[in-house]
Amino acid sequence: MEELHIYLSDLDRPVPPPAISVPALRQPQTTFMTARVDGTPLACGAGVDHGDYTELKYMYVLPACRGMGLGKQMLEALEREIRASGGRMVKLETGTAQTESIELYERAGYRRCRPFGDHHASPSSIFMEKPL
Repeated sequence: MEELHIYLSDLDRPVPPPAISVPALRQPQTTFMTARVDGTPLACGAGVDHGDYTELKYMYVLPACRGMGLGKQMLEALEREIRASGGRMVKLETGTAQTESIELYERAGYRRCRPFGDHHASPSSIFMEKPL
């Protein structure tokens, strides 16, 4: 999560404090996954169940590992887990400067939507959703 915040600050995007703490990642309504090789995390992602939708959080792949399909695999694994637990809608917020992320989500069937939950409209944010 620290590397993600460093990456976002390098994009000249205002970086809010973490929206979810490490202890919150251990809560029953949260699914957190990592992709590891020899114990080293290369990618991570989380989904937080809000009842009528699950919000994706912290989708991140180490820069040295990008282009290997880990983001797509992580997204698909999270969606499978969300679907298996009864989830029917996935929503997310990403930054306008994160073009690779936007492309990944669009290829996976996500479409732009209005701000949701505690999020507010911002010129640096894009909101997306996908029914499962």
